[in-house]
Amino acid sequence: MRSRNRSTPHSSPLPHIVTKSRRYNRKHSKHQSSLSLSSNITNMFAAIDKYLAKNTPLWYRTPVVQTSALGLVFFWVFAAYTTVQFYSSSIYGSELAADCVSAVYLTFTVTCLVAPGIINKFGCRVAMFTGVICYGNLVLASLIYFEYGGEGVRWARRLVVAGGAVLGVGASALWTAQGRLILQYAARAEELEHIKNQLYSKSSGNGTKGKAGTLMSIFWAIFQCSSLVGGSISFIYYNKKPEGSTSLYILFLGFIFIGAIFTQFLLPPSMLQSNYKVNEEHDLEMKSERTPLSADSIAQYDGDESQMSEKNENGAAMKEDYLSTKSWYEEAKGTLQIFLTREMMYLSPLFMYTGFNQPYQQATFGNRFFTKRTIGAELIVFHLMEILGAIVVGRFLDNEKSKYDSQRKRAIICLVSFVLINGAGNVIAFFQEISAKHSTSIANDISEMRAMVPS
Repeated sequence: MRSRNRSTPHSSPLPHIVTKSRRYNRKHSKHQSSLSLSSNITNMFAAIDKYLAKNTPLWYRTPVVQTSALGLVFFWVFAAYTTVQFYSSSIYGSELAADCVSAVYLTFTVTCLVAPGIINKFGCRVAMFTGVICYGNLVLASLIYFEYGGEGVRWARRLVVAGGAVLGVGASALWTAQGRLILQYAARAEELEHIKNQLYSKSSGNGTKGKAGTLMSIFWAIFQCSSLVGGSISFIYYNKKPEGSTSLYILFLGFIFIGAIFTQFLLPPSMLQSNYKVNEEHDLEMKSERTPLSADSIAQYDGDESQMSEKNENGAAMKEDYLSTKSWYEEAKGTLQIFLTREMMYLSPLFMYTGFNQPYQQATFGNRFFTKRTIGAELIVFHLMEILGAIVVGRFLDNEKSKYDSQRKRAIICLVSFVLINGAGNVIAFFQEISAKHSTSIANDISEMRAMVPS
């Protein structure tokens, strides 16, 4: 009996140990499967990058060309989506359009909290490809609604709202990846500019010229051309027919499919080079320094040299975007901590304003006061001004010869200009709303002079 009593305390913890071991194994297995998926994705894109590095000319691997390719992704996607969004009230009716837009921004807001973690684990280009496919869901839902549904068909209405919800999830991944990737391209461009200055000018200089404004303006100009194309298609089409058609939605689906293909031609920032050839790789390594934006241009890895890929034919190191090995909880926690930083507090009113203003501007105001073909003309004028503004502002931000010596001062000037211009536009919209309350006039057409002021 004594021996049994002695053995009991020693044997009783064993079930708890086994339970903890099983829990650890399940948790470890999930973590390993996540790492395996990330590794497979990395290997797939590394193979694509290796092929592009060997079969593309040097000019294709420059920051400007890659930024242009990034702009083309958004060009094709938003040539379809922006047009559908502008005509949402006309296509779905005001109630369904409001529900769809609400679903888009609700899921967009929620998934933005986890989007950085998704990008850290799967990479910018995977996230962008997935995000583009999500945009296609709303266009496909619109096609089905147009063909088989209508305002009186409940399942078709729910399908459109569901398509908007899926689009919001994809939009958070797409735009978060775009922001990170273009800043990495700018950092790499600054690094290459610094190398070129040292190798060919034989002097280190006082600093490296900023590239973020220039590259962002290139991206934004190409991106906004999508609305010019969409507006032109809509203006020409609705000038002949008052309603949509199957062929129009199929055309938009084709645009989104092309945008998804273009994500496969984007290169990781570490593969970008300048048009200036370097004779020996050690010259590049000895001359290069960290510039203000270059800290994130090449992702850090865990010290495992097996993760380093081969060198390309020009001798430059090919480094794939190294993926995060942190848990989803750690990624989400890191994202939430950013919201408490001083910079985010300062920028949050601007983010909130654009979030409230854009749905009203694109999905409410135009559809209530203009005919369909007039909305097409409005799209052209509005986004043409955005293209010109992006080019001017981008050059102004990176212009070190300006009388405003710091980029911070130049950015504040641009912000103040943004507030004044948008304030003036909202004042005009306010008086248009007041006038509409006391009038029963029909929608304004471009053939009438009264359509020019509110547009």
